[in-house]
Amino acid sequence: MSSSAVTGTPAEGPVAPTPIGRTLDKVGSHDATPVVGIPPVLEPPPPPPPAAAEIPETALRGKVRRAPRRARLYVYRVDAWSVMKVAFMLSVAMAIVIVSAVAGAWYLMDYSGVIATMARNVDEVIGSGTTTFDLEAVLAFDRVMGIAVVVAALEIVLVSILAGIFAVLYNLTVGITGGVELTFTDAY
Repeated sequence: MSSSAVTGTPAEGPVAPTPIGRTLDKVGSHDATPVVGIPPVLEPPPPPPPAAAEIPETALRGKVRRAPRRARLYVYRVDAWSVMKVAFMLSVAMAIVIVSAVAGAWYLMDYSGVIATMARNVDEVIGSGTTTFDLEAVLAFDRVMGIAVVVAALEIVLVSILAGIFAVLYNLTVGITGGVELTFTDAY
């Protein structure tokens, strides 16, 4: 690099502004330090290849397969309260399914005329002038849904309590039976 490049002589054209906004075209040779003896900038050598322990597992997936690790564990104790909470949530979901299924079945049977046909058949079988039995009033939507809600509520209570009782019974019998054996593996 010559001193004319530093001074920005007009022979080489305009010079780009410095970071503070000044150009170097008005700088004389007495203002600049000559660029002499600066060693060239060398690129760093490439890094050595990583050892086998440093290679991420994703890079080894398709290349090296090892046998899956397995662990055989026994369930020694089950917390009854956590079992009851999980059973409660699952039984609430099942109660929603029960109520929805009963409502859907009732609408389907009402739309297709099954309830009216059943009511006529019951009237013909029982039919007498003194006895009146109205099957359509018995199978009204509000009654059917009321029974479905009561059954769903009983299901929630019974499933939650029974799950907790079974967890306690499991904890009592694990000393005799050894518990439930589970095998875990890291293979897919």
